[in-house]
Amino acid sequence: MRLRALTIATAVALSLTTVGVVGPPAVASGTAVAAGTASIQANPGNPTSPTATAHTVTVNGTAVPVKAESVSGTSHDVAMFAKGTGTATISVTMPGLAASATPVVTPRTLGIATTRAGDTVTFTIRDAHPLVIETPGVRALFLFVTPSETAVPSASDPDVLYFGPGEHHAGVIRPVSGQTVYLAPGALVHGRIDGDGVTGVHVLGRGILDAGSDTSRTDKTMAIRFHDSSDITVSGIGVRNAQWWQTLYIRSSGIHVSWLNLMGTLINNDGIDTDGVQDMTVEHNFVMSGDDGFGWHALDAATNGEPETRGLHATDTTFWNVTGGNPVRFGSSMETEVFTDLSITQSYVLRAKEVALKFDVQDWATVSDVTVDGFHVESQPVGGQAIVLQVLKGQYSNDTGYRDERGRITGITIRDFTDVTADTVTLSGWDATHGVSDVALEDVVLGGAPLTTAQVRTNQFVSGVTVS
Repeated sequence: MRLRALTIATAVALSLTTVGVVGPPAVASGTAVAAGTASIQANPGNPTSPTATAHTVTVNGTAVPVKAESVSGTSHDVAMFAKGTGTATISVTMPGLAASATPVVTPRTLGIATTRAGDTVTFTIRDAHPLVIETPGVRALFLFVTPSETAVPSASDPDVLYFGPGEHHAGVIRPVSGQTVYLAPGALVHGRIDGDGVTGVHVLGRGILDAGSDTSRTDKTMAIRFHDSSDITVSGIGVRNAQWWQTLYIRSSGIHVSWLNLMGTLINNDGIDTDGVQDMTVEHNFVMSGDDGFGWHALDAATNGEPETRGLHATDTTFWNVTGGNPVRFGSSMETEVFTDLSITQSYVLRAKEVALKFDVQDWATVSDVTVDGFHVESQPVGGQAIVLQVLKGQYSNDTGYRDERGRITGITIRDFTDVTADTVTLSGWDATHGVSDVALEDVVLGGAPLTTAQVRTNQFVSGVTVS
């Protein structure tokens, strides 16, 4: 596997800047690009946002609206479309683009080549995927590409809460078992979704849930929360402006979360959080977060009990982590016994604020059987850390008197991991009984060079570490 990691690192780490951004793929000039073959459904986007002036977009000849969305008081250019089978040729025009500016399609790890003609850059994709066009001197363009919807529910179905195109003020949406909440393309729904003790609920569509007026950092209310629930699907929608965590699944099972575009930059704006969840699939999501992108933990055993976390599997996630926190964090509160059978594959970290991949067990959980495979950090501040695994007592340890004990971390595989800036791995245990053990670091490339044993910092409570 070493050859694979080095090949990817060479492809994406063409150059570094002081903030740790990898260089772009080569850009051809004036080369003809074949027209795409996929059917395209342009998404009108946020109906209350003005049309952006920095970018215009066409896909297979179809104009796609670009909106200047306000997210936590900052304007972001956002374009959305769905595609069928086949290729999509995307043209992005930036009026007055400087000749010296080189637009880059990120994730860079995907290696998407571009062709430029004047103010327009063109590229072709086959698979739906969230992308960000980053250009010096021009604000980023967030391009959310999803598959075409295959089963749109009927507005007349009594089991469907249907929000059509336009602006809606829904407040707190409390679905009942068997109900579908549908946000159509072009819908902007002001509100939040709170499911408690429900089963068979689906949240679907290509619209946007704006939780800015209906969530609270003081009250710790989320844009989407499912509690004591099962057989839950959340797919395709956008989430904006949550004042606390953006989504939380707690004491629930049978969860499927896919094709979301989450945009939050405030402190504590975690992206996809879990607490006591079993059997969860997370795939093809874009997670902009002002704190942890994935915050997988176990809080407040005195209130919630100690449900297991088991069988959580995420793939193909694009992270944009700003303000604070980490793209992926297992911890910090870990008030349960069992935290096992977890995998995170195909991760693209476009921004990492603190530690790219962090395990911090501050309570008594045993975290075991975890695989992280294909984790690529493309931009991180100098001084940021790549990988931290630690068992400790800290500010988030249990303070209710329920239990004061440390846990363990064991059976961890981190494979095909690249970070353009960070150059160390830190592992630390609490004591001889509550340590870190059996950690395999395979094909880890930091700062463009393969990880060495000397770069792995450990204390006396760490054992069984291999670097290959």
